[in-house]
Amino acid sequence: MGIKKQFFNTVLLVLFGIIAAKGQENIQLLTFEDALKIMTEQNPALQQAKQQIKQKEYELKVKRGLYMPQVSLSANAVSMSEMLHLDLNPVKDAITPLYSTLGTYGEFSGVPNPDPTTNTILPILPDNISTAAVREQLLEGGQEIANANWDEVIQEKNFATVSADVMWPLFTGGKIKGANDAAAVNISISREELRETQGELLSELATRYYGLSLGIQILEVRQQMLTAVDHHFSDAQKLFDNGIIAKVELLHANVSRNEAEREVKQAERNIKIIRAGLDATLAFDSAAIVQPASQLFINKELSDVSFWVLQANNDNPQIKQIQGKSELINIKHKVDKGNYLPTVAMIGTYNLAEKKLSPYMPDWMVGIGMKWSVFEGLGRANQLKASETMRSQINFANQKAEADLKAYLTKLYQELQMQMEQKSELESTLELAKEYASSNEKAFNEGLTTSTSVVDAFTKVAQVQALRLKVFYDYDVTLAKLLQTAGVPEQYMAFCAGENTINE
Repeated sequence: MGIKKQFFNTVLLVLFGIIAAKGQENIQLLTFEDALKIMTEQNPALQQAKQQIKQKEYELKVKRGLYMPQVSLSANAVSMSEMLHLDLNPVKDAITPLYSTLGTYGEFSGVPNPDPTTNTILPILPDNISTAAVREQLLEGGQEIANANWDEVIQEKNFATVSADVMWPLFTGGKIKGANDAAAVNISISREELRETQGELLSELATRYYGLSLGIQILEVRQQMLTAVDHHFSDAQKLFDNGIIAKVELLHANVSRNEAEREVKQAERNIKIIRAGLDATLAFDSAAIVQPASQLFINKELSDVSFWVLQANNDNPQIKQIQGKSELINIKHKVDKGNYLPTVAMIGTYNLAEKKLSPYMPDWMVGIGMKWSVFEGLGRANQLKASETMRSQINFANQKAEADLKAYLTKLYQELQMQMEQKSELESTLELAKEYASSNEKAFNEGLTTSTSVVDAFTKVAQVQALRLKVFYDYDVTLAKLLQTAGVPEQYMAFCAGENTINE
C-alpha cells in the first residue's frame, strides 16, 4: 500500500473513531486554502489591522479639511460694569456763547436774496436785513445746540450677539501640506502592518494546521506500534506457554505493549491540544471538529538564498515600515523649517442677530491676518537638529534590519535544505528499519532472539517514521517563516502543490 493511500485510510479510521467517541459532533474537513480563507475573514487580529487602516484613511480626510475655510457660529451675552457713553457737554459749553454773542451783536452783510421774485433786481440783501436774518438763524442754532443731547450712549450695559465667523488659512509655511503628507504615509505604514500581521498569522496557521496533520499521522504511527507490540505479546504468550521462552521475555513484551498504549493516549491528547490552537487561529466558533484535508509536503528545490534576501529588501513589511517612518521624519523636518515662516489667514464675521448692540458696530467685516513668530528661544533651531538625529537613527535601524533579515533568511534557507536532505536519508533508513524489524520478529518466533531486540526494532521503525513526518512538518513551518520574512506570504499556496512538490 502506497504512503499516500495509507495516509487517507488512516485519516478515515481516525475520523470514524472520533465520530464514535463524540456521538453527534460533526467533522469539518478543511484544506489549507479553506483554512487560510476562514482565517483571513474571521481572525480578530486581521480585522483589527483592517480597522486601523480605515482609521488612518479618515484621519487623512480630516487633514485635507485643513485646506478649506472653517465656518463657525458664535453667540455672546455680555454684561459690563457700566455702559459706554460719550460726554460732549464741554463742546456744547464752548460753542454756546459763540452762537449767543453772534446772534445778539453780530453784524453781517452780503447775504443772497432768497426771494426768486426780487432776487434779479436785488440779488444781495441790505446789511440791516442780512444782519437780522443771520442773527435769527444763529439764535435758532444756539437753541438747538442747547436742547440737544450731548451725552450719547454708545453701548448699553447688557447686550448679546449671534455671529457667523470664517477663518481660511492662506499660507501656513507648509504645515497643512505636511500634515496631509504624514497622514498619507501613516496609511501606507498601516497597510504594511496589516501585511506583517497576515504573514505572522500565515506562519501560525501553518504551524497549527500542519501540526494537527502531523499529530494525526503520529497517532497512526503509535497505533501501528501498538498493533505490532500487541501481536508480539501474543506470539510471546504462545511461546511462553510452550516453554520456548522465559517469563522475563513475556514480561518485557507486556511492558512494551503498555508503553505503546501510553504513547497512543499521549498522541490523542496532543491532537486535542493542537486542534484547540488551530480553532483559535481560525477564530472558529462552529461546533464541528476541524480536520485537515491537505497533506504535509516538501519541495524538490528552492531558489537560492540571495533571491530571498533581495525579495525581503524589496517587500518585507518591517523594512517598508522603517522606510515609511523615514518619510515621516523628512516631512517633520520640512514642517520644522516652515516654523520660521509666517502664518497668513483670511478672517471674516457677520452679525446674524443682536440685542442692544451699539448701532455704531458694523454688520460684517472681513480681513487678512498674519502671525509671525520672530524668536522662540532657539527652540526651532534645536528642533531641526533633533530631526537630523532622528534621520540618522532611522538609517541605522534600516541597516540593522537588513542585516538581521539576511542572517535570518540564511538560517531558514539552510534549515529547508537540511530538511530536504533528511527526507531522502530517512526514507532509506526507514526501509532498512522495516526489514530489520521483520527479520527480528521471525527470529523471535523461531527462538533465536529476545523480546528486547524485537521491541527495539519496532521502536526504531516508529522513531524513523515519526522523524520523517517531523521533517515534512518542520519544512512546511520553516517555509512559511521564509515567505513571511521575504514579504511574500501570499505565495505559500504555490508551494503546496505542483511538479516541485512532494506530498506525504
